[in-house]
Amino acid sequence: MCLLGTIVALFLGACAGVSTSQGVRNTSRTFTTVVLDAGHGAHDSGTRTRRGVLEKDLALDVTLRVVPKLREAGFRTVLTRKRDVFIPLDNRVSISDQQQNAIFVSIHFNDAGRKPVAGVESYYFSPESKTMAERILRSLSAATGAENRGARVARFRVLRTNHNPAVLMECGYLTSLRESALITQAAYRERIAEGVARGIIQQRGGPLRGANSENVSENGAERVFSLSAPQW
Repeated sequence: MCLLGTIVALFLGACAGVSTSQGVRNTSRTFTTVVLDAGHGAHDSGTRTRRGVLEKDLALDVTLRVVPKLREAGFRTVLTRKRDVFIPLDNRVSISDQQQNAIFVSIHFNDAGRKPVAGVESYYFSPESKTMAERILRSLSAATGAENRGARVARFRVLRTNHNPAVLMECGYLTSLRESALITQAAYRERIAEGVARGIIQQRGGPLRGANSENVSENGAERVFSLSAPQW
């Protein structure tokens, strides 16, 4: 390779917005914005505990607990939803794609039917997201003491079509009596949020200086989710 070609290659490799496989921006180590996606919402309740506590509410609660931890570390945060509304999957991806130098983290809880399964998992699609999925999962497992069930490739739409590095976190099984009993406790959800936030910060290489945040929902409304309803 000629000298000019070498210089160009080095320059492109250092750029935060370089597109790599599947058109994904190579921002997994340079990001300053985190798009947080609380899974499900409104009529799409997701799974539930045997006592009827809904995944959509637990996912939103954890997401809102992650926000101040990232802001304090200096990251800009963008939320796909911050109240009980339904956001189509393509809209969630669109919100992510509009952000520059960003990553996408979706928060969920799992369902194993009648199988005695417990623990935390993460999913990714692009190679740019693999290390991030593994690192956040390790942090989540360490913070909660839950079994690390591994980071896996999946073709979920919010991962497969995202132009930013994207992971989906499964923060425990609501079909596990023991694990769901923990998840419905606010103190445990705080540990989940701490684990997710710490993993994100570690992925970036540490906290940033200053803080800048933005909340985005389907209509830009500033209504905030309240834990006063339902009572868990």
